[in-house]
Amino acid sequence: MSLGLLLLAGAARGDGAGPARVGSLGDDVYLDDITYTLRAAYIRAVTVSEHDPNVAYVASYDGYVWRTLDGGRTWDESRLIVETFPFYGDYGERAYFGVHRLAGGPSRAFDLHLAQKSRRGSEFADEGGGDSQKGGGATGAAANVNFGIGVPGGAPRLQLLVRKFGKQTSGLNIKQTLVLRGTRPTEVRLVVIHPRDPRIVFACTAFGLFRSNDGGRNWVRTFMGTSPLGRFAFHLAVDPRNPKKVLLATGEGLYISEDGGDNFFKTTAKGVGEGVIDWITFNPYDTRFVFVGTDSGLLRSPDGGKTWDWIYYTTFPTARVVRSIVVDPHDKRTGYIATHDGMFVTPDLNRGGLESWERLGGLQFTGIETSKIAACPKHKGHLWVLTNMKLPSILSAGLADSGGAFVWESTDGGTRWKIIYAGNTNGSMQWFENDPRDPDLLWLAWSRSLSRMRRRTSVEEERPATIPDDPPITEVIQAAMHYTGSDPGQMLRYRARSRWKALVPRLDLSYRQYRFQDFSLTADGRFPVLPFRYEDGWSQGFRELRVLASWDLSDLVFNLDASLFGRVDRLNYELRSQVVFEVHRFYGELRRLRILMANEPPADRRVRLMYKLRIEELTTFLNFITGNYLERWKRGDRPSGRATKVWEPWLERRRPSPRTEEP
Repeated sequence: MSLGLLLLAGAARGDGAGPARVGSLGDDVYLDDITYTLRAAYIRAVTVSEHDPNVAYVASYDGYVWRTLDGGRTWDESRLIVETFPFYGDYGERAYFGVHRLAGGPSRAFDLHLAQKSRRGSEFADEGGGDSQKGGGATGAAANVNFGIGVPGGAPRLQLLVRKFGKQTSGLNIKQTLVLRGTRPTEVRLVVIHPRDPRIVFACTAFGLFRSNDGGRNWVRTFMGTSPLGRFAFHLAVDPRNPKKVLLATGEGLYISEDGGDNFFKTTAKGVGEGVIDWITFNPYDTRFVFVGTDSGLLRSPDGGKTWDWIYYTTFPTARVVRSIVVDPHDKRTGYIATHDGMFVTPDLNRGGLESWERLGGLQFTGIETSKIAACPKHKGHLWVLTNMKLPSILSAGLADSGGAFVWESTDGGTRWKIIYAGNTNGSMQWFENDPRDPDLLWLAWSRSLSRMRRRTSVEEERPATIPDDPPITEVIQAAMHYTGSDPGQMLRYRARSRWKALVPRLDLSYRQYRFQDFSLTADGRFPVLPFRYEDGWSQGFRELRVLASWDLSDLVFNLDASLFGRVDRLNYELRSQVVFEVHRFYGELRRLRILMANEPPADRRVRLMYKLRIEELTTFLNFITGNYLERWKRGDRPSGRATKVWEPWLERRRPSPRTEEP
């Protein structure tokens, strides 16, 4: 039995599996957290392979792409690193950090449409023809598809040296260690799997389109865009009739590739030549029809993308933004769209026009941003939608998440809806995906965790759960804030003491020396007609030492150093927020792993080892930011988080050891 600590709302534990009913919630359904072994990052989306339900990809805002081959038990990690300047030149070739050249040797630093043919790359391409993943074959650019960063197409000896030791040529994980300095990752928005070849995987990012030819182990950036907005790759679709034809949705219109994604050209067709393209869908019943959701409405093409017509448009700005398009798997004519103002449905997606749409769900979703809608291929009328309520931010310009991010479910075609997942604390709902093996169940991507719905298949004995003796998360947060000096109480004490500075007087010290002389001429001046009678004079001088003490008692009432605003307070607030964020993220994962290992450790030795390594990593990090609080708790000290000392040097000064005389 997998221990589901976060049970779905309304899903009670049953004695047996029982008959499965329509809907994601049921007595035999529970929620399994599979975030273990995923590096703590901000998850963006999850994609499950239709070819193999055990294969899934997770995209993140931090550039990480994870792949699982066993349904989420273990994950392989890669990272997409990008940089905007070339760092290596070789006969006209230009390589970028995190970018590989394709077979045949054309430079990947092309201006969107034109690929510059490299002379040396062409020479070695003619000699090549092997497979770099098989550890042998050619050593030219054709075999250098996935070779290391900074190595040009003409580095055959280095490739042979790597293969001599039975190693594959450098993948993205190895590159990460080479290019972390001076480079930056990119947000991975969505991973798209090729409908015919599961080895071909596309990653839509905020810095172009990446492609993998080996199932996500190595990546090549094949589209970079021509502007900051145009480099955003929002979605991608492959023509089911022609696997070489790829349509790419960007921030500056629609791009089409006729060679499987190697090169893209921008279409100038009406409606899709400019603007933000959010979603692309081929009609699975008649692939001649293509639908594109934009920030200005929905367009339809009856000829595979050559010509386009508007079929959905409204004067309301939010309702015009079409984020997702779904063709009903049980009715080839019905179509659904998710907008920033709820959902809409049409009874004739292929031939209907602007007047054929009506709001889905009534007024319940009016004004609510819906970013994805899905239909169950198993049961008719079974729908899901992802919402995210955003409100104007008081801290910065624009809108901010308000906590209203939910996954809704309807089993009657969209008439009645109920929330089936409200997420976890300290995060937001990002994505969901149907389980190909059981479409009534979902994979759920929360911003800092990944879960999937599972169904019990046998009668399970109720066993008492073992809860490890760990400190409450509130105490860990207090310890972290005290140790980092960001505790609000400590801050207020600092501020209170700063007010007493007003009682310290201001001392002004001055020293003066006066000396003057006076002669009798002043007296003679009174009688100008008389001769000078007094020619003698006199002088006088004195010294003055003055000490002045003054008080400005206004600081007792209002002191800028003690006020809860200003640059220093903002910096402390950011530090405190980051500390709370890190503890929530890491300590929650540590607790889940410890509970799992205490109740049902995996049978696979490799998985157990990975879990233990992750527990050690998380424990070390939390001890680092809390002043060894978890270690003290483990020893039985049971300290209070408020008793943690404010920051101390982590590394003690080593005293020089006395020299020992050699015999």
